[in-house]
Amino acid sequence: MRPSRHQVFMQCAQAWATRATCQRLNVGAIVVSGGNIVSHGYNGAPAGHPHCLGNSCPGKLECHETVHAEMNALMRMPHNFRAEDLYCTDSPCPDCCSLIISFGVRRVFFSTPYRIEDGLWELIGNNVEIYRVLPAGYILRWPDKTLVEMDR
Repeated sequence: MRPSRHQVFMQCAQAWATRATCQRLNVGAIVVSGGNIVSHGYNGAPAGHPHCLGNSCPGKLECHETVHAEMNALMRMPHNFRAEDLYCTDSPCPDCCSLIISFGVRRVFFSTPYRIEDGLWELIGNNVEIYRVLPAGYILRWPDKTLVEMDR
């Protein structure tokens, strides 16, 4: 069966996650505008800084150095595009949710829920639609977890 655009976009975010340099969690994100990928990002050390070194990383339990995938993707987006949709491997943290709102993102898609969901409620309160894309391609509306049909 032919994968939906949502599955393909999520697969692209997952591919970018493989470039992540943070040892705690590998996250990838892409920004879509007009049905096309316009930017990508992954989490890791800021540009020009050394990458994390696993167990010897000072932030392995709680890192404040890592630039998140969503931030990288949104900040790298060309100025002549509007961020309509954001696909990320993991649901965004509260700080990234605030950034997503400031960029005017209309919809957020993720595959794995992050343990802290506070930011998702902020997104909902700011009229950002949130969806979870399951590996089989099913799409659930967050937070009521109802199955939705979307354009293929």
